[in-house]
Amino acid sequence: MTRRDELVAEVLDLLQRYQGAIETGTRDDIQTMVHLPVGYITEDDVQMRERYPFDPVKLREVTGFHHGKSDYDVIAIDETKAHVVISATRMRADESPIEYVSAFYILQKREGEWKIAAFSGIRTAA
Repeated sequence: MTRRDELVAEVLDLLQRYQGAIETGTRDDIQTMVHLPVGYITEDDVQMRERYPFDPVKLREVTGFHHGKSDYDVIAIDETKAHVVISATRMRADESPIEYVSAFYILQKREGEWKIAAFSGIRTAA
């Protein structure tokens, strides 16, 4: 296993835990995986947020979100930063799709720990 493979495995571990927190956790659970403030790029603004901008509990209540099917492409990585393209489908428990998500995440490793530093996503209805 190359050093790049090891770093990618570390990043993918964080992103899988992050996905699990979206599916079953709370905003507080997710906040342990982001650097604060976290950079959030919306449709018309670039923001620095002092807390993670989405509440996964509300997401599940409002949309019926149960689980996601995600693909992660670590397009660039070094010892302290990673760029990741994410393609995902948010699903209901009955396996019907809710929406498609395309996102770009920047992760940083500080004090030996990978965390989400900035992200932007585009959601489209299924």
